[in-house]
Amino acid sequence: MVSANQADRVALRREEILEEATRLFAAEGYARAKVDDVAARLRIAKGTVYRYFPTKEQLFLAAADRAMEGLQNAILSVTDPIDDPFEKLKTGVKAYLSFFDANLHLIEIFVHERAEFRDRKKPSFLTYSDKNITKFETLLAEMKKAGLVRDIDEKLAAETVANTLYGTVHMHFLRGSRKRLSRLAPQMIDIIFRGILTPAGTRANKASAARKAERK
Repeated sequence: MVSANQADRVALRREEILEEATRLFAAEGYARAKVDDVAARLRIAKGTVYRYFPTKEQLFLAAADRAMEGLQNAILSVTDPIDDPFEKLKTGVKAYLSFFDANLHLIEIFVHERAEFRDRKKPSFLTYSDKNITKFETLLAEMKKAGLVRDIDEKLAAETVANTLYGTVHMHFLRGSRKRLSRLAPQMIDIIFRGILTPAGTRANKASAARKAERK
């Protein structure tokens, strides 16, 4: 029987390996990174790494799953205790951006996963992202039922917001910006809640759509 202390040591060692492997894969890419380098950085035997992860592929995919678990936990830990739907949304958006403020290198992991494992049924990012989108979709459906959200397709709305968030993070990464992503949270929340049109803009848009319909 494995004691509690032994189990804790095993879990800690596994976490250390995944943390170092994640940084190595992000810096070097999947093809160039070596399991030997992970062991060398941690000053442990290569066999120790293989005892936890028998192949480099398993090590990489575990690192990818861990990255998305971290994102999901970072969001749920601060949003689950909140009942107010508006605050839940605001807090969720800020938590998403703040997570990548601290872990922007994880974008490299998602990119390499897609490039190296195209035959994987579903990438880690999409697996966990879909879970979060489903929760968001449920929240929007409840808000729509309460008359707080327009009569829109909540699934499409949830996917659009999620894609906007990821796109913002990805472009931030590609540009190499050193500004904090979380500073964008208030502006993104404002656009999600209010859109971009003024009342006059909304009326003009409806008039434009009506004229287009007449010409058909």
